[in-house]
Amino acid sequence: MRRRHLLFMLGAFISAPAFANEPKKKGGGAGYTQFPTMTVFTEASRRKHGTLSVDMGLYSEDEKLVELIKLNQPRLQDAYLSRLQAYAGTLNARSLADIGFITTQLQSATDAILARKDAKVLLGSVMLN
Repeated sequence: MRRRHLLFMLGAFISAPAFANEPKKKGGGAGYTQFPTMTVFTEASRRKHGTLSVDMGLYSEDEKLVELIKLNQPRLQDAYLSRLQAYAGTLNARSLADIGFITTQLQSATDAILARKDAKVLLGSVMLN
């Protein structure tokens, strides 16, 4: 019985450094940059009526562009929030979120700020309450 425990402990100590050297996997891959959830409000009779929440990220295979995305993340997020708020202002209590329009708006903002068209907008979820 003690031999089993000894062999188990010895195996754990030998294999621990091998696991410690492995790089952690990032959700979405190395070229994926996750943005914080963006939430804007919808209006009804000039009052806050509901919220539109969008989870998204950008993907690019170009390492230099990934670094550019990380440097411009505050500017990108500001542009996204502006476009989402403008869109949310057109929604009413019976509206459904137009995913295609939201994607197009976020992609055009991305292309304008980065001055390149290699970064792709990937939507995680869109909720309209």
